[in-house]
Amino acid sequence: MIVQSVLAHLDPERIARDTLAFIEVRSETGDEGAGSQFLANLLRREGFAAELDEFLPGRPNVLCRIAGAGGGRSLLFNGHTDTIPTGSSTPPSRDGAWVVGRGAEDMKGGLVAMVHAASALRRAGVRLAGDLWLTGVVGHEAPKGKKEGPRRLIAQIREGAIRPDAIVIVEGPCAIWAASLGSAIFNIAIESGRGPVHTVHVPYEANPARWAGWILEEFARLEREFAERPPHPLCGRERVNVGIVAGGDYMNRLPTPLQITGTWRWQPGKTQQMLSDQLTDLCGRVAGRSGLTVRCTLEGGREPFETARDHPVVRALGDAAATDGREAEVVGMPIVGDANLYSNEAGVATVYYGPAYKTAHSDDERVEVAQLLHCARVYALAAVNYCGAVSS
Repeated sequence: MIVQSVLAHLDPERIARDTLAFIEVRSETGDEGAGSQFLANLLRREGFAAELDEFLPGRPNVLCRIAGAGGGRSLLFNGHTDTIPTGSSTPPSRDGAWVVGRGAEDMKGGLVAMVHAASALRRAGVRLAGDLWLTGVVGHEAPKGKKEGPRRLIAQIREGAIRPDAIVIVEGPCAIWAASLGSAIFNIAIESGRGPVHTVHVPYEANPARWAGWILEEFARLEREFAERPPHPLCGRERVNVGIVAGGDYMNRLPTPLQITGTWRWQPGKTQQMLSDQLTDLCGRVAGRSGLTVRCTLEGGREPFETARDHPVVRALGDAAATDGREAEVVGMPIVGDANLYSNEAGVATVYYGPAYKTAHSDDERVEVAQLLHCARVYALAAVNYCGAVSS
């Protein structure tokens, strides 16, 4: 039987050793070359032809196509080879049932499990009907990363060089993460034509700080409104919050310009353009009432995504997890990731399935070997379920 044959070729100790070796390769965002090279070499060691797509000097994406026999759907597994700065994180090590170090959970462990899943299929003599793509991208981690790797992959999909019917990102909670809110950073600038003059010459009603307070109260009103609306069943409710309020340089000089910066997260069904229109209206109302110049810009915007529960890739992962003795919960998250890009800009249904999402970006990042083994099993069986397979 295909399932038993495939699972028999997955060795948790080999997965653990390769994960530790990958973690030992430093590949911080902006300097991912060694990490991408490690992933390519791991693929080659397991018998696959891996290509380094060096679209940026020293920062290649990794591409590997395992051609199908024909007649099946094409599946692309994906992850990022970069990590946040190593900093003072725990050095790479094996700690009993755990592999420890920067990138363990986010997300070198998932990439190693992906490779071992494909290797188990090859060793078991299983040829998929559809193509299987194994990919690693650079430039994921913000703020240094500008999504260069994902956008390069998106361009190749849109050009038809890569033709996946679905994408599975190999990180996140041990569940089928199938929806995320959209997100954007907003910057509101409030400016007085008077310049930074002595406040004795300016009535409080003409002070940018007074109108910054009005905007903050408006956000509080919106938050109450969002809390009263039905939340999205997977990724929760719309939300707005502020991280920076900055302006002024002296206690009795007019604080101009004054800036409010924050994040706005919105549900599937709303678009960034709708958000932009809402903020433009808010700024217009403030300008009209105050006589000040009020401008708003958005950056880092990503639309929400949602992949239906009955989509074949969701069913394929769910059935694979069940074969490994688990029930895969379908979940959503308020945070955004590369699935927001692949779903909206490449037009490909995307979900996540990873070993865990508990220690990412912490200084004690770690991943459990048993979870990596589970993921490798799920990835292999999901590929069979989704692409179809023939035994050689």
